[in-house]
Amino acid sequence: MLLGVPRLKRAVLVLVVVLLAGLTFVSCGKSTTPTSGQTSGLKFRALVSQDVTSATGTVAAGILIIDASRDLQAARVSPGGIGSSFQPAMMVESNNRQTTVAVSSDGKSLQVINNSTESVSGTITLPGVTQSVVISVDGSTAYAAVSNAQIPQGLPGGIVAIALGGTTPAITATVPVPGAQYVVQSGDGSRLLAFSNNHNFLDTVTIVSPFNIVAGQQNAICPSNLCTTVSGFDHPVFGFFSSDNSQAWILNCGPECGGQQAGVQVLNLGQATAGTAVAVDGATVGFINHQTLYVAGTPTAAPGSTTPPNNACTGITTAAPKCGRLDIVDLPSMTVTNSLVITDGYHTQMNIQNGQLFIGSNLCSNVFPPALPATGEQRGCLTIVDTVPSSVTQSDVVFPPDNGDVTGLQPVTNRTIMYVVEGGHLRIYDTTTDKIYTLVTIDILGNAVDVKLADF
Repeated sequence: MLLGVPRLKRAVLVLVVVLLAGLTFVSCGKSTTPTSGQTSGLKFRALVSQDVTSATGTVAAGILIIDASRDLQAARVSPGGIGSSFQPAMMVESNNRQTTVAVSSDGKSLQVINNSTESVSGTITLPGVTQSVVISVDGSTAYAAVSNAQIPQGLPGGIVAIALGGTTPAITATVPVPGAQYVVQSGDGSRLLAFSNNHNFLDTVTIVSPFNIVAGQQNAICPSNLCTTVSGFDHPVFGFFSSDNSQAWILNCGPECGGQQAGVQVLNLGQATAGTAVAVDGATVGFINHQTLYVAGTPTAAPGSTTPPNNACTGITTAAPKCGRLDIVDLPSMTVTNSLVITDGYHTQMNIQNGQLFIGSNLCSNVFPPALPATGEQRGCLTIVDTVPSSVTQSDVVFPPDNGDVTGLQPVTNRTIMYVVEGGHLRIYDTTTDKIYTLVTIDILGNAVDVKLADF
């Protein structure tokens, strides 16, 4: 009342303008959070790798910072975010989320990011190409599987150890593992499992004892106190450790990788022996939730086999010529309890949020609208499965209407959303509806590749 009518009208007008400006910022996906030097000043962040630099310089490759509480891109002095001279793709984080290691898009180098200062600690040129990196439990060392690393007087391939502490990250040793393509780490950090693409080691798993790695060590053949090679598998590509780290469940890729039978197989770490195996439709990626292992792949005919693979899209209506499978394995009994139809392709991503299991692949059968004019079907390489029902059925499977390879999945803590990188875009999925947020988008100029949460 003290403002008077004219002043009240002006106040209302100002309020409306402010609200509209706020909506504009949200729709553009840009944060208004002020920067402090070269840091975002955010308390809850996600990092997104973007690997494209434009010829005009208007878009620069680098690690972008997202306000994970408001789904906004943070303002930065450098247009490419962190490390804009590097082309980052896959990212790996330390357990305490203090360090992020980004792999270059060509796989030939690594960039180490200090999450606290949002700055580059150093860049390491690898002795070959990697597509698999882990960070030690204490965050002091990274291990990269480099399949073509040159080993003096030995076969190419090894696990490269990189010291992350100190002022400059540096390679300290290379453990000779012929054709080392993938590496995983036990929960206590006492063992690494290496999986090979060398034709003489395709059916083996190499157990590496990282605590026995000696700095500067050069061996043509891995010594027995450092490596134990276990045979009896079928083109293994990944492994999950039990809570007591006494055994691991190995994913046998089988026909998708040139073998005979996809499956899940036990590796007894104490005795270094291959144990029970259970056949599945495909096994290139998996996720353990309590005593259940979800494993995905695309059924493929084994070399020389005349039996057609079980990759039909039975039970769903789609224009896709073939489909993948999600097999649900009960670990105590080592039995397959269910099998569901999902998108095809080579599956590399799986994560869960609020009971919704997100599964991503690349090189899938994209369906672009209007493939089926009656339904207007659109789908890409993402599948979402509701795992909450006691008995999951095909009706609990969702194929979102989006196209492209899925290269990153990140559940956001204390929220009901999943960040998904699909087709080079960063999508925000509401796990209560399994749909993309339409009112809030994060515009990534260039090509988004991976996403990681930098804070708990």
